[in-house]
Amino acid sequence: MDEKIIFPLDNLIPEIVSEKNMNESFDYVISHLEHSDQRETYRPLKTAIVESLRREIGAGSFRINREDVRDLEVMEGEKLRKVQAPKVTKRVGIHAIIVIVEKYTYTTLIKNTAASIKGRGMHWLHHIVEEDIADAPELTRFYYQDDISKYYNNIRHDIMKTIIRQYISDDVLLPILDCFIDLMPEGISKGLRSSQCYSNLYLNDVDHEMLKHVAKYDTGKEMRYLYYRYCDDVVMFAATKKELWRLRKIYVTEIEKLGLKVKRSEAVRPLEEGLDFLGYVHFGTHSLLRKRTKKKAARKLAKVKSRKRRQEIIGAFKGMACHADCKNLYYKLTHQKMKKFSEMGVSYTPADGKKRFPGKTVRLGSISNMPIEIHDFETGIKTSQGEDRYIVSFRNIQTQEWGKFFTASEEMKNILDQISNMEGGFPFETVIKSELFDGNKTKYTFT
Repeated sequence: MDEKIIFPLDNLIPEIVSEKNMNESFDYVISHLEHSDQRETYRPLKTAIVESLRREIGAGSFRINREDVRDLEVMEGEKLRKVQAPKVTKRVGIHAIIVIVEKYTYTTLIKNTAASIKGRGMHWLHHIVEEDIADAPELTRFYYQDDISKYYNNIRHDIMKTIIRQYISDDVLLPILDCFIDLMPEGISKGLRSSQCYSNLYLNDVDHEMLKHVAKYDTGKEMRYLYYRYCDDVVMFAATKKELWRLRKIYVTEIEKLGLKVKRSEAVRPLEEGLDFLGYVHFGTHSLLRKRTKKKAARKLAKVKSRKRRQEIIGAFKGMACHADCKNLYYKLTHQKMKKFSEMGVSYTPADGKKRFPGKTVRLGSISNMPIEIHDFETGIKTSQGEDRYIVSFRNIQTQEWGKFFTASEEMKNILDQISNMEGGFPFETVIKSELFDGNKTKYTFT
């Protein structure tokens, strides 16, 4: 989206009810249903559901009311939260609407916010923080951290609606967006897809105001601001405690305008004491997993008896541990070394396996010479280039974006087969290198 967007936006309904957006929204919601029998029940009804929702949204009559949701209690980390679970058809409609709203409004968010934003997750922001600490040690000697008391419950309806109108003026769409806010008597729902977007926009003006005051440094390519937000959890860095208390006063003043208050657990501390943020504890020179994550993994591994379940737990734990300095911890809990491909001692021997793996497709050349995590693969894929290709799922370590690539390389295919037979082999880190052979042919290999 290269053109400058002029807010407020009007006439978004045609894009929302487009065949492409409605079909993609249906597929997304149904694919994320927990039980396979649920998914199989709804898939044959796709055409009828999509057409019904297109008519409702197009006419502006789509609504979600209390009778359209179930109230549930779910564990989120160590907290028991009350959430609202909409009917499946309503979820499809909400997703179709909000994905278009986010497409435009999220262009206004600051870089250093990451909750519920595609391509900008927890690990992505974690690495941003690590980079800033390494690049600007004098400016990151102290940190301020807080989160907001009962954030979702204290979002005021009148303010939220005013904020929405900064971005959207569509007379057909606005009543629908308002009904998502009005579902709860106070605050916004913790279960609606719309609330992820609303919670980001509610603090957007605060974020932009803070960027006028916080410490920053120039990398030569961009200006980096030492202010970070993950939903309602905020961290700021500065060279002195005095400066952080000044910033804290500005921040508290801004959120109080929105009817919000910080928790009493807010703190100003030296970084060397440890910053617990995004699932990791940063110490300036290194970062570790937070204690409760380690304990939870240790308890699960101590109890589990199934080999398959053990592999799943180890894989999930490795997915967190590989983003911090946790090789020794990983070894203590799993009795396995966290391997990079170059450490595995795997060599190529021909084999005839057949598997393949779904994912976003990129050319191998576009991801060569960059660190990635290989997560899984499937074989026996037929493409326009030929048969018996492997499709490999990977994640870019820097951006945390997922993708996939096809390979016909017997060497790559065989190595993946061997790693799949190793307990805890996936995911592993590697850099794909290219080599020329036979004059003008290119060969790609793991390193």
